[in-house]
Amino acid sequence: MKKLILLTILIQFLFGASPQQVEQYIMVSNSEEELLELESQFSQMQNGFSQDANESYDMQLVSLRFKDYIERNLSEDEMTEVLEHYKNVLFLQYSSALVEEEYDQNESDTYISKLEKSEEFADRVELLDELSHILNNKEHIATFYDELLKPMMQGSVGGTKLDDEYFKESRDKYQEGAISDARKITMYATRDFSMEELEELLEFSKRSSVDMEVKVVLSATAFALKDFFLSLSSRYDVSKH
Repeated sequence: MKKLILLTILIQFLFGASPQQVEQYIMVSNSEEELLELESQFSQMQNGFSQDANESYDMQLVSLRFKDYIERNLSEDEMTEVLEHYKNVLFLQYSSALVEEEYDQNESDTYISKLEKSEEFADRVELLDELSHILNNKEHIATFYDELLKPMMQGSVGGTKLDDEYFKESRDKYQEGAISDARKITMYATRDFSMEELEELLEFSKRSSVDMEVKVVLSATAFALKDFFLSLSSRYDVSKH
């Protein structure tokens, strides 16, 4: 058994994604901007929970843990394949649009309502629904819930009283909300794409490596935030949410 464990560690060391590859991925995928935004948002959340500096979580650990997870869970060859995604102009354009700074919620809602109510855009909506289904995989979102939100609730005030049925309903509700929000974001982020470009992006997104990236990034995000969420769990009362 010890030899097997040592062999596994050796394989990960020899063939895991290199730190250079991970840094390159962070830059080209716009993950750096997203991580900085997460750090900012959750710093504010932390301040809202407690003013005690001794209880503060070092938010810089979020980026470090995110990178560490990707490095350990993607091989060098897999990371090379993922990096190839960002050599595709449309995939890169879509990824960049997701972190667009000028995001107007009202404008987005108006645009999506126009799409959904007009028969003229029925084909576009159908195509976008398929694209969103691929890029916002329901099962990966459920895993994100199980790896991050469920442990926090279990460790919260009143968490020991929560049963499997509660978590099933909570997971389903979270999935539904996350998928709905992601669908809207996908629709708005691709508003400047032609139908031909959307079809090309959809075909490209069907690659197994794209699904692998989506899965690993969600799990990496859960891993990056888990310790922080657990640090808040004792101050989180599930009965109030």
